Amino acid sequence: MNERTKSHKMSDTSLQTSVRVKSFRAVGHLVDSGIMKEILDTIIREGGSFEIKRFDFGKTNEAHSTIEATYSAPGAGALDRISRALTDLGVDVDVEISAQVVEAPADGVAPPDFYTTTNHKSSVNYQGLLIPVEKIRMDGAIVITGEAGSTGATGATGATGATGATGAAMATGAFRAMCTKQRYLKKGDLVVVGLEGIKVEPEFIERDRSEFGFMTSDVSSERVVQIVVNRVADFMSDKSKKVIAVAGPVLVHTGGADGFCRLIEQGYINGILAGNALAVHDIENQLYGTSLGINTTSGESVDGGHSHHLRAINETCRAGSIANLIKEGTLKSGVMYSIVKAGIPYALAGSIRDDGPLPETITDMNEAQEEYIKILEGADVCLMLASMLHSIAVGNMLPARTLTVCVDIHPPVVTKLKDRGSHQTIGVVTDVGLFLHLLADRLCPV
Repeated sequence: MNERTKSHKMSDTSLQTSVRVKSFRAVGHLVDSGIMKEILDTIIREGGSFEIKRFDFGKTNEAHSTIEATYSAPGAGALDRISRALTDLGVDVDVEISAQVVEAPADGVAPPDFYTTTNHKSSVNYQGLLIPVEKIRMDGAIVITGEAGSTGATGATGATGATGATGAAMATGAFRAMCTKQRYLKKGDLVVVGLEGIKVEPEFIERDRSEFGFMTSDVSSERVVQIVVNRVADFMSDKSKKVIAVAGPVLVHTGGADGFCRLIEQGYINGILAGNALAVHDIENQLYGTSLGINTTSGESVDGGHSHHLRAINETCRAGSIANLIKEGTLKSGVMYSIVKAGIPYALAGSIRDDGPLPETITDMNEAQEEYIKILEGADVCLMLASMLHSIAVGNMLPARTLTVCVDIHPPVVTKLKDRGSHQTIGVVTDVGLFLHLLADRLCPV
């Protein structure tokens, strides 16, 4: 072990004596995951110092390493920033101290210093109990419900975020910790504040996702698409895994609809998240043979084709719904046809750009978010197919344990996902139509 990992001292020793020293502990695949370097760099970056008291190196593939150390910083602000960053890395900082809670001052309002969640598995030490945080996602608050000796909880936050109702029965003396959006907080909810008592457990991708180890860089256009498809297909071949697709209209424009429909019909897709445009251009393609006015067979512009998507919306509104359009025999194939016939859940979230929109499109953004969250619950795999805005939105809703595969012709789409915290994302830079065609051929050959 070199001098840097043994100790990093501040030159002004008198400064250290005036600042509180904190201790921390971390256990896991610290070296090969790069977490060890991030821990030490985080402390130094804020002008702090660390002193390692104990370091046990994991000597086999499965063995964990352990570090116990202290750190200090040249001010309370820097110390808090280090504590937050280390907590997000899965480091136990003051986890032995019970978390502090403060009542929400009003509906939809959290206390000023409320703890904001990451998408990693988390627990809260509350009154001597280490409580797992339910419904974990990034950018939420943690609400503690229940009381010692009780058999139920009041104000529990459910899957849709509603609070103020009696929660599910609990074991005597138990509490629950619920991750919820700020807008669903109710006045008087006990909200976790500060950083003490929070335990975060990041995913160690190098070990848990070894089947994707061939993808050694975050984003690359150099990969052989068939190799990528084979690995994804191997993972999806287990139909006990819940696979959710976030799909953009580009899959219709690029000829990926047929392959996507086969995956849906054969039971490899368990839910669809999209916007108004996917359904509109899919229905346009089925009724008029065009997408954005371009003939999807010849690739040529069609006279008057610019109005076809509006006519597709009009036909659907006349029928009253997509399901009715299918029932009356007007819509006989395509992505929406396959979804409805397979009976899998889907949600179309509206935007300010939408024409129409279709009757099924959810124009209330809060309602659309909740419908997305409901469909995503328990997802093992999320395929993000050429839809940057919806992919980024869904990335914020997913726990880090969900394998996320983002397929897009533009590398910045994957970069944006990672920049916003979805570090579990694997980027596949290729044409989404080609990807879906190859994936369908691999999983459900004609």
